[in-house]
Amino acid sequence: MASGPSQASEGEELSEVNVIPLADLSLVLLIILMVLSPMIMQSMIKVQASRASAIKSLAEKPPEPPLILVLNPDGVLLNTVKITSDLDLAARLAQALDKRDDKTVLLTADPAVTHGRFVQVLDLVKQQGAEKIALLHKAVKK
Repeated sequence: MASGPSQASEGEELSEVNVIPLADLSLVLLIILMVLSPMIMQSMIKVQASRASAIKSLAEKPPEPPLILVLNPDGVLLNTVKITSDLDLAARLAQALDKRDDKTVLLTADPAVTHGRFVQVLDLVKQQGAEKIALLHKAVKK
């Protein structure tokens, strides 16, 4: 029997591309992307732009000097006041942060300070009521 143009004999290969698996894969990837995109948007860091009201408040009241905490191997400096114990540091930080409207602490460390000690001081600063902690790259020298 003679085979028609649409039928292939047993020895011939099909030259048609099967696009169904490609379409299935692209639909699955699209669904995964649609599910993950809201989660990615929620975990992004939010940046607040400055507002005109902040400029007005700066004109009315002079800015407070920043709280700078310098961590050295032999102790901690809080705005050039040397503190040797963690209890004294906690008391001075709590006292300083209670008086301030801006509860931001600038923290820097000497390269000789261990990672564990840095995290311990960072946790202590957060426990005393600091709302924002800014990490400085280089130590502030006074």
